[in-house]
Amino acid sequence: MATDDVSTTDGVNTTDDVSTTDVVDLTEPAAAPAPSGGRWARLASWGRGVRPAWKALAAYLMYQALAFWIWVLPILPRFARQHLGSGSQDSRMYQWDISWTPWALLHHMDPLHAGWIFAPTGTTLSWSAFVPGPGLVAWPITRIFGPLVALNVILAVSPALAAWAAYLVCHRLTRAFWPSVVGGCLFGFSSYLAANMVGYVNLVVIFPIPLLVYVVIRRVEGSLGPVTFVAGFAAALVFLFSVSTELFGTTAVVGGIAFVGAVAFGGEIRRALLRTGALIVLAGAVAAVVLAPYIHDVLVFAPTQPVRPAAVVAQADLWSVVVPPPVIRAGGNAFAERLQGYTKFPRPNGQGYLGFAVIAMLIGFAITGWRRASTWLLIGLVGLVTLLTLGPVLHVGGVAHGSLPEALLADTRLLRSVIPARFAVFAFLGVGVIAAMWLAGSSGRFGWVRWVVALAAVVSLIPSAPGHRPPQEVPAFFTTGADRDVLRQDENVYAIPYETGEEMLWQETADYWFKMAQGYIGWVPTAVDSGPLAHGLHVRGKPYRPTPEEFAAWLHDHRVSAVVMDDRAAGRFGDLLASAGLTQTYSGGGVSVWRPPA
Repeated sequence: MATDDVSTTDGVNTTDDVSTTDVVDLTEPAAAPAPSGGRWARLASWGRGVRPAWKALAAYLMYQALAFWIWVLPILPRFARQHLGSGSQDSRMYQWDISWTPWALLHHMDPLHAGWIFAPTGTTLSWSAFVPGPGLVAWPITRIFGPLVALNVILAVSPALAAWAAYLVCHRLTRAFWPSVVGGCLFGFSSYLAANMVGYVNLVVIFPIPLLVYVVIRRVEGSLGPVTFVAGFAAALVFLFSVSTELFGTTAVVGGIAFVGAVAFGGEIRRALLRTGALIVLAGAVAAVVLAPYIHDVLVFAPTQPVRPAAVVAQADLWSVVVPPPVIRAGGNAFAERLQGYTKFPRPNGQGYLGFAVIAMLIGFAITGWRRASTWLLIGLVGLVTLLTLGPVLHVGGVAHGSLPEALLADTRLLRSVIPARFAVFAFLGVGVIAAMWLAGSSGRFGWVRWVVALAAVVSLIPSAPGHRPPQEVPAFFTTGADRDVLRQDENVYAIPYETGEEMLWQETADYWFKMAQGYIGWVPTAVDSGPLAHGLHVRGKPYRPTPEEFAAWLHDHRVSAVVMDDRAAGRFGDLLASAGLTQTYSGGGVSVWRPPA
């Protein structure tokens, strides 16, 4: 599934340059390799004599070099100590996630039910930003170098893998190397990726999405056997679900719309599409069997209300489609204040930014290919997905107007917590395919115009590295093993860190020696949301300060036997602990330990 060179279908070998009588040609005239009559045509068809696997490898190495330059180089000397993204509380949560899944499995526990946080009952992770798939894949790195290095590696390779998977799709449609490289770049280094490279693992590991498209193309054209297709498609579905249930759900919605559109305008490949659709259903059933425990938890523990209030759910403003955001180099901070006035959540803005160069390319593609149904299918899909990013209500310059189609999804229980702005990932996959097809069809004296526009689109989307926080530090109390001398194994601890999420690093560093009555996993499930104390006490942001009586009662109700407080938080909460009747029993290694009366 991951290569583009030779596949075996029922004993028959097929390659990019050889087709059998069973192969359906998906490449339309305008998307075919350009003739050799001009400089730009020769550029578009470069590499036709090179094996596809070598071309795919070359494309990946170029993408990885670009990702290295943008995100890794700025922190290279501190790669093992500093977060590649912005280092927010989510990065600490993902480090815990990456470590928790293999630890739980090695200790014969269900990783979906985390008994080590929100003790004594524990909680489900099915509706949090849980990433068990990347955690398992990165386990050797986590084991040797720690979860921060593993997290940085995942983030560093994700844009390149996304671009490479999109390259496979583009190359399968065009058989042209450089146009496909451009198409992959527009997907893997889009404003969507740039906005989420602050550290959202569940939103940047998106390479399974184009891989699903790739194997469908291979099956429709006949170069992939049914057994291999079902296995590959099911594997991609399982991994995508293990990365993000939200992306899985939106992929199912957008993929279904795209498939129906392809059947409607499929012409001679309609029959092959329908046969492939039957295999897709079979692959989905296989994936459902594998994911049955996870799906069960998603359905059983589905929140009765949206995870985020409607007032803060992110929807792109119409202006944000063309106003450069801070997460790309072409934008910087010039328009940051204006964008903040348009969309409030999530930060940073700009996931759906296309820019004038991309829009010009889409217009050029529509004009030059207006006779083909596939042109309007692709343009329509990009337009529809962009419309979905605007949310249930149209906002222009921060002013609300009428309702939009996304309102239908907002009424669906399993999809109403979806953040509309994140539909942009599918728009950029369509943009990448359009770019590759448009460039592969360039020829004649003015073929260079297409390249200028497409390269301008690539440059206009090049991401900028996020602002980095100082290197990550964990109190010596946990790194030296002092916690094992002071805390009893598996005892229930309430952690008071300086910043939200640091308690997750404390527990992970201690190799889960103790349980916690609270923990940062993003959204707090309703079953364990017992008020502000379930969301944690910390200094940064807008800290909550309970009364001594409230704090003592909460600790008693949740069977907390120890409170571990960061020394930097002592100035704000030290007197609270004393007033609540707790006694300090230890101080050192950057923390103090307090215990309630027996």
